[in-house]
Amino acid sequence: MLEHFKGDEELVSKIQDYGLQAEKGQLVLTKFLNPHERKVVHDVLGGQLDIYEDGGFDGAENKRVIICANYYVISQEDFKIKVFELDYNDHFGKLTHRDVLGALMHLGIDRSVVGDICENPLAISICEENSAYIQMNLNKIKRSSVHLRENKGRLSVQINYTTKRYYLSSLRLDKVVASFFKLSRSKAQEAIIHGDVKVNYKVNMDIAHLLDDGDMISLRHYGRVKLSDTNNLTRNENHIVDALYYK
Repeated sequence: MLEHFKGDEELVSKIQDYGLQAEKGQLVLTKFLNPHERKVVHDVLGGQLDIYEDGGFDGAENKRVIICANYYVISQEDFKIKVFELDYNDHFGKLTHRDVLGALMHLGIDRSVVGDICENPLAISICEENSAYIQMNLNKIKRSSVHLRENKGRLSVQINYTTKRYYLSSLRLDKVVASFFKLSRSKAQEAIIHGDVKVNYKVNMDIAHLLDDGDMISLRHYGRVKLSDTNNLTRNENHIVDALYYK
């Protein structure tokens, strides 16, 4: 099976272990998985076991996954997710997704124990088993003191982005990365070869990979951008595309 999941061998092996546990009657709860990781879960175990997902927010991108036999009845509480709103005085400026994530990483928190970060209101979803530590230690972000207040309702994630239009001679990965992130072509190629670029949440080291409409491109330390192809060409045969920069 592993030959069909090039680049995801470690993830597939872990998912296969989850499947063996579930077949023995255990209810398996993962940490937060991104859309690509969840797709692999369904590709590997779909049809064999029941698979449920929840991210703590409506419209969540990152979700915990439950894998179990079909005799289990699953409730929202089984996902063990805590959602906290972050109360702070914006005297020193508005805190962003990047600010919150950076503060969490500074605490030594693994990214997989944090789900989505909602900006309006500012809120985070966290694995319940890690929530006490985070609630106790996340008390300052940048220059602002923060207080985590549990929200037991259901918030919706609102995606905020800015749009820029580009005219590209090619939708090759190196060309798009160079244009979207304001890099030289050689720097873009270097980043791709070093594994710093992901396409649809998966590392892609093929500089000649052709992108499609709706692909999500992320570059380590730079952020992420969604490609929106207008399906139009200029007179010089250049592609007209919009870049949706996530805030």
